[in-house]
Amino acid sequence: MAVTVALLGVEGGDKTLLAAALRQELAKQAPDVEVVIDDIPAPAEQHRYDLTLLLALAPSDGPDGEAADALLRNALQRAGIAFQIVFGQGAERVKHALRAIGSAMGRTLVRDDPALITGRGPWSCDNCSDPDCEHRLFTGLLARP
Repeated sequence: MAVTVALLGVEGGDKTLLAAALRQELAKQAPDVEVVIDDIPAPAEQHRYDLTLLLALAPSDGPDGEAADALLRNALQRAGIAFQIVFGQGAERVKHALRAIGSAMGRTLVRDDPALITGRGPWSCDNCSDPDCEHRLFTGLLARP
């Protein structure tokens, strides 16, 4: 299944560098993912993307960047387009973007994903000793008719 990911962000937000890094990494792990750089999206075009990533502002973007970012977010919200914000710089930003792409695809693209460590991923009850969780589980089972 081919997946198209749109990268959006203010001018100078390193979209080109991130897109190149993502394409390189995805070529190895998920060659069916296409990364597209977009500016302010037209609503009709934006719905052709499977995932929209918005690059978070960098401290160096200043007031002009903040205004452009606000316009971009408002345009996405008015068009009803869901988006995820990608934070960080360099390798950290690539990891965050890969995590978002992997989540949209239902698979892990980042090793040692903290989502799996904190319990928002596959879990095995027989390896857990959380008494509150067990109490909720068994209380719910007893309450069933």
